[in-house]
Amino acid sequence: MNIANIEDYTEKKKRLRTYMDSHGYDYVILSTRENFAWFTCGGDNKVLRNTNEGSGVLLISKDSVMLLAYYMDLDRIYDDELTGFDIEKKLIYWYEGDRCEYAMKFTKGKVAADTNVKGADNCWYDFIQLHYPLTENEVKRYRELGAICDGLLADIAGKINPGMEEHEVEAEVLYAYGKLNMTPKVLLVGSDDRIEKYRHPNASAKKLNKLVLIHPAAEKNNLHANITRMIYFGDKLPEDLEKKIDLLNLLQAQFFSMAKVGAGYRDIYEARKKILAENGHPDEWKYHAMGCITGYVLGIDTPFFNNEKVKKNTPLDVYITLKGAKVEELAMIHDDRVEVLSVTGKWPHKTYEYNCQSYQLPVILLK
Repeated sequence: MNIANIEDYTEKKKRLRTYMDSHGYDYVILSTRENFAWFTCGGDNKVLRNTNEGSGVLLISKDSVMLLAYYMDLDRIYDDELTGFDIEKKLIYWYEGDRCEYAMKFTKGKVAADTNVKGADNCWYDFIQLHYPLTENEVKRYRELGAICDGLLADIAGKINPGMEEHEVEAEVLYAYGKLNMTPKVLLVGSDDRIEKYRHPNASAKKLNKLVLIHPAAEKNNLHANITRMIYFGDKLPEDLEKKIDLLNLLQAQFFSMAKVGAGYRDIYEARKKILAENGHPDEWKYHAMGCITGYVLGIDTPFFNNEKVKKNTPLDVYITLKGAKVEELAMIHDDRVEVLSVTGKWPHKTYEYNCQSYQLPVILLK
């Protein structure tokens, strides 16, 4: 159940209505899960899990907020996700058509939406930008989420052994996260040569031998925590693999040291490419993206392509790969530093330094 945070909700309404005033909109329709969650401070309008389209639609005017949903969804969404908010309900029957198009019947004037709705402007990315900076309450929730995930992955690692099928590892992850009401929107599990061959290895019937990679991109209260960990069965890492992880973690330290408020995101990417080339990997940046911002969205790298400026209280999904190896951590940008939220001492780590700044970062767990 979503707990109403009126202070945050008031801030969300202020941001959205300021946007409406400055762009001349009389109404806004929010129907995607990420924007519903942001506006309602963690609420979830889903029924289907395999789509970003929610089953409850918010219609926001300059003086009211309305939830529109079908009969089979309205009361559940309202009771579980919106109790305590000043939001009214509007019932739609399943045969009355699309929810967003139905919402248009209550509008007069200029309308913005976060999906394609006839008669409205699609302003999805504008709304995503309103998510940042996160509120201090959201930053606190994120810090708790990072610690939970670090502990979960350490616990899961203790249950993984050679001879298990990748599907069995996948099941362990789903069970551990599911017990805490967390849903992995992406779950990659690969082992041995499958990590070498594929940057995104889905679990298969292959049995584990020496090396396994686990990547749950999970959410709790619709804030996302995308983290990768690797386990090696043996007393000592192969030298080549250890060198790769050290280089990747150096690049993590580089990202964190450069992600200062006001810096350009594309500049961070360009520095990563340069370091890869200097270490004999000039083309690796082409084969996998190199980090994005996260939050109520799973991940979005548009700020990097646009060279947008780094903002305070922005959560980061910082990852980078080489053939056969990957690192990925959840971090938060503060005024003068980056806090690595997914490193709380539960997983083996080493110190990596870049630009006179040091970070404790996870390494491959030996088992």
